[in-house]
Amino acid sequence: MTWARDEEIIAQCGVIAALLEVSGYPKPGNVHRTRNFEDTRYEHFLTSSAVLAPILRQISQRGRMAQIKQIPLNELKLGESIFNAVQATQYWQKGGNTNLGIILLFIPLACSAGMLIEHPNPSVLQLRTNLDRIIKSSTSEDTIKLFEAISLANPGGLGTVKDFDIKNTTPESLRKNNINLHDIFEISAGRDSIAKEYVTQFQITFEIGYPFFKQIFKKTGDINTSIVHTYLKILSEVPDTLIARKFGSATAKEVSQRAKYILNKGGLLTKQSEELLWNFDSELRSEKKINPGTSADLTAAAIMVALLEGIRF
Repeated sequence: MTWARDEEIIAQCGVIAALLEVSGYPKPGNVHRTRNFEDTRYEHFLTSSAVLAPILRQISQRGRMAQIKQIPLNELKLGESIFNAVQATQYWQKGGNTNLGIILLFIPLACSAGMLIEHPNPSVLQLRTNLDRIIKSSTSEDTIKLFEAISLANPGGLGTVKDFDIKNTTPESLRKNNINLHDIFEISAGRDSIAKEYVTQFQITFEIGYPFFKQIFKKTGDINTSIVHTYLKILSEVPDTLIARKFGSATAKEVSQRAKYILNKGGLLTKQSEELLWNFDSELRSEKKINPGTSADLTAAAIMVALLEGIRF
C-alpha cells in the first residue's frame, strides 16, 4: 500500500471517505443511498462531502509546513479550518447540519497526515501521535472559531455543559482562561464520543473502527460490506452519544445491543441477517426517528485512515 504523501491525495482521502460513509447501506437510522430524512437528503450529504476538498488540502499543507518548521504548531489554525468547512457546507446545501462531526474528525486527521508527507517512514501510529501533538498545541483562538462553527452548523441534540457552554461563553472568557481544543473537548468527553476522540488520540477511530474496517475489507473485498459492518461494530461497542443525549442512555445501550446481535449473526453476509438489518433500519426511522449520527461520523474517520494508509478498492 502507498501512503498519502501529497496534499491533494490527503484531501481526496477525506472527500472519498465522507462519500463512501454516506453511501454505505443500510446503515440503520442514518441517511444512505436508498433512504433520506424528511428535510435532509442523500444529495445534501454528497454536496457536503465534496466541498471539504479545498479546506482539507489547505490544513494538510499547514501540517506539512509545521513539520518542516515553517510555522509553529500553535499556528496551524485548526479552528479556522473547522469554521471554513462548516461555512462552505452551509453555503452549498440547505439540509441542515450534515457533517459537523465529520469536519471535527477530518480536519485534525488531514493536518496530521500533512505532517507525514515528508516523513521518512509514515505510519498509522505516527499519524495518531501527531494528532495528540496538534490538538494539545491548539489555542484559545481555535476554540473561539470552533464555537462559531458549532453555532453556524446548529446541530440538534447538543445539550449543555456546566463550564464554558457554547450558549453562554464569550470569546474573552476563552482567551482569559486559555482554553484550547483539548481543554474544551475534555469538558464534554464524558457525553460525546467525538469530544472524547480529541482527548484520547482518536481511540475509537484507531482501536475499533479502522482495524475492523481493514479486517472486513480483507475478508470480503467488498467496500459496502466493510462500511456497514464497521458502522455496526462501532455502534455495538460504543453506545451512540447523540442517541444518549436525545433519548437517554438506556435507549443508546439498547440500540448498541441490537447492532451487536445483527453483526454477530452475519450482517450483510447472510440473507437472514441482512433482513434483520433492514428491519432495524426501518424501526429506528419510525416514530422516534433515532439517529446514530455519531457512529456514522466515526465510521467515516476510520475509512479516511484506511485510505490514507493506502487501501484501494
